[in-house]
Amino acid sequence: MRRTTQRTAGLCALLLAFLATPAVAQVTGLYYKEIEKDGRIYVFNTPERAKSFEESGEVGPAITLPGAAVDGKTLVAENETAADLYFFKHDLPGYERPTPKPSSPAFTVGWKDGKTTLATKGFRLDLSNRAQIRFTEAMPEVGDDRGSFRIRRAKTKLEGWVYTKDLTYELQLNWADTTNALEDANVNYDFTRGKKLFQLKAGQYKVPFGRQELTSSTSQQFVDRAAVSNTFARGRDIGVQLWGTPVGGKLDWRVGVFNGAGRNVTSNDNDKYQYDARVTFQPFGDVKYSESDFESTDRPLFAIAGQWESNDRHGVSTGNDVDREIVGGDVVFKFKGFSLFGDYHQATDDPETGLDVDLDGYILQAGYFIVRNKLEVAARLAGLDPSSDVDDNEQEERGVALNYFFNKHAHKLQLDYRQLENQANDREDDELRLQYQIIF
Repeated sequence: MRRTTQRTAGLCALLLAFLATPAVAQVTGLYYKEIEKDGRIYVFNTPERAKSFEESGEVGPAITLPGAAVDGKTLVAENETAADLYFFKHDLPGYERPTPKPSSPAFTVGWKDGKTTLATKGFRLDLSNRAQIRFTEAMPEVGDDRGSFRIRRAKTKLEGWVYTKDLTYELQLNWADTTNALEDANVNYDFTRGKKLFQLKAGQYKVPFGRQELTSSTSQQFVDRAAVSNTFARGRDIGVQLWGTPVGGKLDWRVGVFNGAGRNVTSNDNDKYQYDARVTFQPFGDVKYSESDFESTDRPLFAIAGQWESNDRHGVSTGNDVDREIVGGDVVFKFKGFSLFGDYHQATDDPETGLDVDLDGYILQAGYFIVRNKLEVAARLAGLDPSSDVDDNEQEERGVALNYFFNKHAHKLQLDYRQLENQANDREDDELRLQYQIIF
């Protein structure tokens, strides 16, 4: 208490050195004037109000504190600052009043893990950019080796919510695709007000099919997805989807209807639609669509999914429409830096004219952190049988990968080596890829 009193007295002495009695003083931008009139003490913090009082006798809006001034006189202060200056000057205790609540800023700006966030009361915007710079050394069995550099992806993504947190949006452009840059443009509404039990998504985005396809290219263990994934999961399309994550997120269901013509095709290519359905069960919690294990701690994470797709595709070049129906499933397991992923698809192509074609494919992939969250090794085995009626035409991919993470997937360096075998032409080609990725 004594130390506090001494500190207060020191402040008072400093203020008294600059405040003349009862003259005008200007101290670091603070104006102060004290006027005694009709047994009251009037104090001002702005010269305009002091001048107006002297000329008109009207004080205007003010704080009146009976008995608070010297000798028990009433103090009339233009504002709280004027009152505080008076109490400091005359070595009087301040008056009690509620601590003012800090005003909320008009907007906030933040940055974390490659995302810049701008938020106000009515909306939120997350902005991120991604670049993948790749070197590939192709080593075909027939022909000369060839190395090349490329910008595999250069994307800008805007996402967030507007009007209400239940109404979210997404817009993504890939500048490396000079002819078809728009990737995502959609809105999503949660009818259950943040519980995510029943939601509607509309626009262009990835259809709910194929775990590796639904996993962003930023979050892959290999430099890119397996070729098998691209054969069955065609990625983005335009349409609507109903979905939700009930039972505390342990169940994830998605059903949708789409044009079936691929992304950025503004009209349906026939009078049919593409239908997709996917159900995922994850009993131990959310297994994120990220192939490396950054999530598991004291217990494993596990997810199993089943999916179906039907699409009557228009044969643009052949004039022969092909109805493709695909069923498949995937499973993923993660625990303490170890990850295991398996994917299987079986499809039937039913052309308008001609015989049906059955095809299937699988992906097996595993990874392990040698140094937790920093250095990871991974291996992949994938196979495709493009037609069960044709012998010796299978394709197989075998590969290993080494990843170093500066900041998880937001900033990493990847190296992989693959062998691509095609029995149809009796070739086995090798490929070495090095890729640097940064999200900012």
